[in-house]
Amino acid sequence: MPQRDYLLRLLEQAADLLRQITLQRGAGEPDSAIQSVIDGTERLFGLRVTELWSLDSEELYAQLTREENPRDARDKCLVFAALAYQAGLAYADKDLPALSQPAFHLALVFTLMALARFPGADLPQFTPSVDDLLSRLEGFALPDSTAELLADYKAAR
Repeated sequence: MPQRDYLLRLLEQAADLLRQITLQRGAGEPDSAIQSVIDGTERLFGLRVTELWSLDSEELYAQLTREENPRDARDKCLVFAALAYQAGLAYADKDLPALSQPAFHLALVFTLMALARFPGADLPQFTPSVDDLLSRLEGFALPDSTAELLADYKAAR
């Protein structure tokens, strides 16, 4: 039960944080939104931004999901994806595609990993939309590994 309480707290904190970031972006404060994503990632997952960029997706995925049951692993990946998505939106608000595209890609990768590896109902309301992410990544060359995740996701639907 302590593990379940931990995940419920994580999801509540993530939902609050995502609301705050959305409000900051809506108020025309993309820099504050980006800082909130960074602070939230550090607080929720204990990951510093420097660590995020030093790990590839699989290493980051392993770190987030280690010793988690499938549903908790899925939800942690979706929280991470939602934060990356918000970072992408904030960078897009600043007209910085060189930063928004990688953030949207990271959100797509973690959304696809979560949905393909841990299918199930009752997704958190903040789960990024694969179709929305793909539309935001139009013109962005998806790596083969992402194309494979996308194929796995589509096959599982």
